[in-house]
Amino acid sequence: MEIREIYGPFDKKMIGVDENCVTQVILNLPPTSVIRQACYFFFHNNEKIKIKDKSLYFLSLLFSTNQINEALKNSVPAGYSGKFYIIKCCKNDVFSDIIEIKSLDERISLSKNAILSL
Repeated sequence: MEIREIYGPFDKKMIGVDENCVTQVILNLPPTSVIRQACYFFFHNNEKIKIKDKSLYFLSLLFSTNQINEALKNSVPAGYSGKFYIIKCCKNDVFSDIIEIKSLDERISLSKNAILSL
């Protein structure tokens, strides 16, 4: 998993999906635990997805929603120049460090993703 903070102009070509990796560009960074969970669900639980656009599906996982309009509020608009984040996850990413869940909002986001992925 790779997270980069960028200052500058947004290019839609920064967003991408292939059989091994997914890259999304967002304005606000969710907690690391939610990003990791989104990466896992994207590659290991995608047979039941209702959102056909895979980049939108990953965006919805990052922000724990199944509502496309809600997910799009967190995307970088066309023509934007400023601070944003690039998140890249790959199918073979392995995480061995332990993460502490720091807030109730983080716990709720993780729970929402778990429920929505059923």
